[in-house]
Amino acid sequence: MKFRVLGPTELYDNVHQRRVPLNSHKQRTLLGALIVKYGSIVSTEKLGEEVWGELTPRSANALQAQVYRLRRLMDRVDQEGGQPQQRLITRDSGYGLRADPEQIDSELFMQTVDRARRCADKDPVLAEKTLRSALRLWRGTALQGSRGPICAAGATMLEESRFSALELLYDVSLRARMHQNVIAELEELTISHPLRERFYDQLMVALYRSGHQAQALGVYERARRHLADALGINPVPALSKRMQQILSHAPELLDPQAATATEGGGPQRVALRSVPQSPAPAVPPVPPVRRQPAVPPQRPVRAPGGTPVPAPGGAGGAGGQTDPAALGGELRQLRSLVQKLTTQQQALVSTVRHLSDQLEEALKAAEPPSPVPAAVGAQRRAAVLQHD
Repeated sequence: MKFRVLGPTELYDNVHQRRVPLNSHKQRTLLGALIVKYGSIVSTEKLGEEVWGELTPRSANALQAQVYRLRRLMDRVDQEGGQPQQRLITRDSGYGLRADPEQIDSELFMQTVDRARRCADKDPVLAEKTLRSALRLWRGTALQGSRGPICAAGATMLEESRFSALELLYDVSLRARMHQNVIAELEELTISHPLRERFYDQLMVALYRSGHQAQALGVYERARRHLADALGINPVPALSKRMQQILSHAPELLDPQAATATEGGGPQRVALRSVPQSPAPAVPPVPPVRRQPAVPPQRPVRAPGGTPVPAPGGAGGAGGQTDPAALGGELRQLRSLVQKLTTQQQALVSTVRHLSDQLEEALKAAEPPSPVPAAVGAQRRAAVLQHD
């Protein structure tokens, strides 16, 4: 049996090569939360909130019934496959999932990306093949069909890990001199994810190496205009530096190692769980600080849920010195907030347009009928008689 969350949340019977249908969104949410928290026990209170939200039943029997149905489904699949075992672990405080990491697509994805990351410098060709095999595990947006705080947080981290893997993929592709092979993919990514500035940088390098200097400069201009129009900010310094390198035909652009190194360092590893099972990797370099739009300091930015977000540069260390790690965390938090607000704005505009169309149709339907032609003719005749 396989547990899959890199797309719709589902169980997969790899013996009979078929998806195992889950009976309700409650079971998908319960399974998604247990997979996200793989390796730990999730309390009954958190699972209840995950499945029912604020309408969590007071009785524990409702959650026990959902766990029982999911356990019975897993047991049936394992027995049909000739490998009966207890998948759902019950503890006094809650429940957990028992499985090998290779049986969970998100765990397999993380392990494969880490393996590619370790060999990226020595063997970029092997790293490129390894990353593509990891990315083929994705079937859509992470944790589709599962909802709740645990699943939402897990989906965000998984999607960010996918972007990190894509950035690493195109880094190693450029190191392996595969620049012509990735132009079309990077073009598509800059259109579908216009706020990911790293993709613009990689596309500029790929185009320049392929002999398309003008198109590479056009990519920078497109990024600059989009960021200015959508967010009111300028591109990161690394992207501006790349444009200057292209204008001056800098020799390092043709160096596979130098051309893929930016001021902000390579893509970062994103951990799905807060407590990793293996030793934590070294902390990556902190991304460069960019100028943000002018915001009065007395008006703190607030997230959609009302939680204040500190302004960049607000974290200080001993003696008033800026803490780079804290500052990097604040920048990532602000960028995530900007992306959420942009998505909400687009959804709001779509809703307003839809309501406007409905209102216009309702007003047309409610318009009174035009005057009866006979009555109009009588009025005209009366006016003619008066004139005579």
